[in-house]
Amino acid sequence: MMKIVKKIKLCLFFIMISLCLVQCSSGGDDLVTPEEESEEEGVGITPFPGMDLYGLVADVDGNPIKGVVVSDGYTCVITDEDGVYQMKKNEDAEFVYYSTPASCKVETESSQNTVAKFYKSLGANSRYDFFLQKLDAPESDFTVVGIGDPQPSSTANLNRFRNETVADLKNYFDGWSEPVYSLVLGDIVSDKPVLLGQMKALLGTIGMPSFVAIGNHDKVAESNTSLPRNSDEFESVFGPVNYSFNRGDVHFVCLDNVVFSSSSKYSGGFSDEQIDWLKEDLSYVSKDKMLIVYYHIPVRGTSGIQNRSAFLEALEGYAEVHLFSGHTHYNENYKHSSPLSAYEHVHAAACGAWWKSTINGDGTPNGYAVYRVSGASLKNWYYKPTGESAEIQIRLHAGDRYYGGEYAHYSYEKGENTVVANVWNADEDWKIEAFEDGVKVADLVALSKSTRDAWALGYHIGVLNRNPDNYSPACKHLFLHTMQNPEAQLEIRATDPFGNVYSQNVLVSDFSSAVAE
Repeated sequence: MMKIVKKIKLCLFFIMISLCLVQCSSGGDDLVTPEEESEEEGVGITPFPGMDLYGLVADVDGNPIKGVVVSDGYTCVITDEDGVYQMKKNEDAEFVYYSTPASCKVETESSQNTVAKFYKSLGANSRYDFFLQKLDAPESDFTVVGIGDPQPSSTANLNRFRNETVADLKNYFDGWSEPVYSLVLGDIVSDKPVLLGQMKALLGTIGMPSFVAIGNHDKVAESNTSLPRNSDEFESVFGPVNYSFNRGDVHFVCLDNVVFSSSSKYSGGFSDEQIDWLKEDLSYVSKDKMLIVYYHIPVRGTSGIQNRSAFLEALEGYAEVHLFSGHTHYNENYKHSSPLSAYEHVHAAACGAWWKSTINGDGTPNGYAVYRVSGASLKNWYYKPTGESAEIQIRLHAGDRYYGGEYAHYSYEKGENTVVANVWNADEDWKIEAFEDGVKVADLVALSKSTRDAWALGYHIGVLNRNPDNYSPACKHLFLHTMQNPEAQLEIRATDPFGNVYSQNVLVSDFSSAVAE
């Protein structure tokens, strides 16, 4: 009997020692996170009948956050006093995600990868919790970077994006005085879904939270080519293609506006379901906010965009509306006047003319746009050429010269003693002036918006022998000056709506600044 008692005591002793060891080892990295605790055994949620998608939105200390919009991509709901959201999940839903509130930090993939992460993939569970970090105060002043079409199709292209675009972004924004966010406007890759993960990793090294839109070259064809391309592989890397977030007094909305009818045919537009989702999302946004809505294919013009009027009408009544797009590989500022007043910023491509040079088809340098926000308004914006100073905004060419090489030559055909100024971010609100020997002699007149940039044509087609159908777009920002004194020292000054003044006095005739290394 005594032997049995001793064995029992010995077993109890080892059990107690084991418990102590487990408890002691539960510190550090093995601590239960707020998410694990609440989802498994913490905050209880009893959803209403029929609600099969629900969860908690709280701060990192577990305090509930009221008023956060949560969506499955079809329905939008808002968290209650207890930080709880609940909805009837759409049968086609693949994600649940929240619209980052202005009061919280943008969550990213990790501390090393700063691509925004605001979603969870749906599985067998019904409950999905989110834990956000509160800011001391909303960000009233911040910077937005618009990046059009990186579009690599090879490792060599990836390296150029890394060594040129990413390196320039890191260098330019190093020590920037306010928060910076980037919007990447589609065609993240060029029909190479295998590169999506590498592009995500590269974007994550820039050092700013990055949000990504899908482009036509990011969608993948089915084996049955009569079926439209799908976004499955893109979503497996970057998450939902329709989403929103908030910074300060600005509400951002991203939309997939690439509509494929087969594996090869596509147009721009929005489905009825997208318009419904957009209206639901905006129903939680007060009209005193600014909207920045971004997507891939421009909606400027009046035809060919499915549900264009419904889309624009949904944006009416806000303090300011700005639309960001890419796709064209040229730069344009377009003013919408009906059914709402809005700027559409059509961004030149980071890859320019598909990484064949350092310029886009209209002569705009490879680069990105920089927008500085204050309150519910843009207080400044400009185009930043890759590898060049932000002060470089103009290129000058002789109007009667022919530019080209072995395969073709092109001219502006503007006669002797003329100068053509390519001011790549200019629109009708800019003032373009000519000075000869320091004296103003003229306000420059814009050339027809159907005019092409002869210098860019001369390089892409005349020297590189590229396809004219892809490399010869119209240039919307060419201005003409006829010299009053051909012997005078010329200076072209361009003043934007914010009072920024840019100047150029050197005429470019060779292609050294267009050649890719």
